[in-house]
Amino acid sequence: MTRPRDTDGAPSPLLRPALTFARRRKGPLGALAAWSLLESVRTFLTGYAVARALDDGFLSGDVRTGLLWLLALVAAALAGGLADAGVFRALGGVIEPLRDSLVRRVVRATLTRAVTSPTPADTARVSRLTAQTEIARDAAGGVLLTVRSFLFTSIGALTGLATLSPRLLPFVLIPLAAGLTLFAATLRPMAARQRDLLDADEHLAAFAGETDRAARDISAAGAAPLVAAEAAPLITAEATAAFALARWSAVRVTALGLAAHLPVATLLLATPTLLSSGLTPGELLAALTYVTTALLPAVNALLTALGTAGSRLVVVLHRLLGEETGETAPPGVPAPSLPEAVHTAMPTARHTARHTAIATPTQLHAKPSPPALRPTRPPLPAATLHDVTFAYGPDAAPVLDHLDLTVEPGEHLLVVGPSGAGKSTLLALLAGTAHPRHGQIHLGGHTARHARTLGTAARVLVPQEPYVFEAPLRDNLTYLTPDAPAPRITEAIDTFALASLASDSARPLRPDHLTPSERRRIALARSWLTPTPLLLLDEPTAHLDAGARAATELAFASHPATVITVSHHFPAPGPGQRVLLLDGATPYLGTHAALLRESALYRELAAGLGEPSAVGSRSTASTSSWAGGEHAQER
Repeated sequence: MTRPRDTDGAPSPLLRPALTFARRRKGPLGALAAWSLLESVRTFLTGYAVARALDDGFLSGDVRTGLLWLLALVAAALAGGLADAGVFRALGGVIEPLRDSLVRRVVRATLTRAVTSPTPADTARVSRLTAQTEIARDAAGGVLLTVRSFLFTSIGALTGLATLSPRLLPFVLIPLAAGLTLFAATLRPMAARQRDLLDADEHLAAFAGETDRAARDISAAGAAPLVAAEAAPLITAEATAAFALARWSAVRVTALGLAAHLPVATLLLATPTLLSSGLTPGELLAALTYVTTALLPAVNALLTALGTAGSRLVVVLHRLLGEETGETAPPGVPAPSLPEAVHTAMPTARHTARHTAIATPTQLHAKPSPPALRPTRPPLPAATLHDVTFAYGPDAAPVLDHLDLTVEPGEHLLVVGPSGAGKSTLLALLAGTAHPRHGQIHLGGHTARHARTLGTAARVLVPQEPYVFEAPLRDNLTYLTPDAPAPRITEAIDTFALASLASDSARPLRPDHLTPSERRRIALARSWLTPTPLLLLDEPTAHLDAGARAATELAFASHPATVITVSHHFPAPGPGQRVLLLDGATPYLGTHAALLRESALYRELAAGLGEPSAVGSRSTASTSSWAGGEHAQER
């Protein structure tokens, strides 16, 4: 439940628990006040001793009396040091129990909520139990110490001024009261603006976290502009809150000037009048001493502490004290859902079937042999790479070096090779999520950069770490294809064995509760439903058992799109199917049989297939694997 908010951000809901806590800590608070009285005495003597030393001692020619009053000033300073030590000891007796009380509240609320309403874990409670309780402890200690110092310093200074001459009080009290009144008027708005800024920051941080987890899918789907558009109002909201807080901070600075510096100016301006009316030089100097050495630092510390630590304390206590009633959710409109941005970025155009073109075996840098008959206007290749070089860093050795490759429409190309050979890098370049050092990449006539903006109209990438968001299974399956017909969705659920996750159609999936196999099958079903001309599959059968691998292989073998698959774990290629072998030295492109003859590395990788003689027999239900001495895994 969202906590109702005061229109001006007033901290009034905190008053009752604060008074209750104070009544329970009468002993430590009383000790704090007793030690603080010594601070009042020190402040009183700071000015009064100066006046007496000057008027009764040095100006009257009585050096001994003047020195005795200065000794009294030294004694007052020593007593003040003793008072400071006592104050800090008493402060611990107030602040540490406050922290313990807040921790108990958070733990009690968390346990109660876990028993009465078992919901997904709220990671914000970890922050409340650690960071926020420590913020409350430190801020409360600073505020209490500063307010105490101001009160008892003011008592000592004003008592001294009244003792010297009551005529001095208006020149100090009027500007001091004006500044404090203006500052008090800023407390509630500043607390509200501080809370607005914290809420806006939390919304933006939550959105950024979702964006970071889905970065590869956003890039692959071409949804970056829409995600940026959704982030814009969140950024604007945080900036607006920050500017509003800055404006009130400027008002606070004005209040500080009135309360701390204006009394000095009024005393100096009134000096001729005060001296002509009988005020002594010692009394005037004492008044300036009270203002500059006592009141000014105390007011400065008070306004600074209440304006910063006080605002944080109010916001944090609102959240911690609201934890018991569940009223800790930040107010305002929740951050936009990231999947919505990705969802709306997807095209709804239907895909048309394509004819498979099989190339003859050849080394990579030679282009596939053309078919015997060509139409008048041949279709554009599904993907072409010309002289492509890529390296991770300006001084790093190239992962792909001067690579030429043409993939025809409808072709199913298998990419194999040892780890680090550049297989996943090749898919990233085709998807437009990585860019070559030099060379050109085209997908269906579009550059890879342009294809990235087209989203699924150009290609779909299934990365090694598939993205599943917290939403029902149907939404996860259709966010690339929102208009997918119901029979097709049902077929995808059956094909990829997702029936157990579809039993409750309205229940959102919890990505952290899914197995790697379930996440993989959801991502594969999503891409299988998509009417894209080019599918890029990075380790599609990782984490799948033999049955799921066979179903996946069969589903994509009949898919009409051009399919480029990177895999360590895949059945033997079919007759005539081309295989790209990346080995870091001389890439090879050819059929399974040709590569077995030409490449020792390929023969080593293909050893996991079983009998080498079974070159021409591809069974869609085969569970043979491209092992290559490695287990398929998500990296």
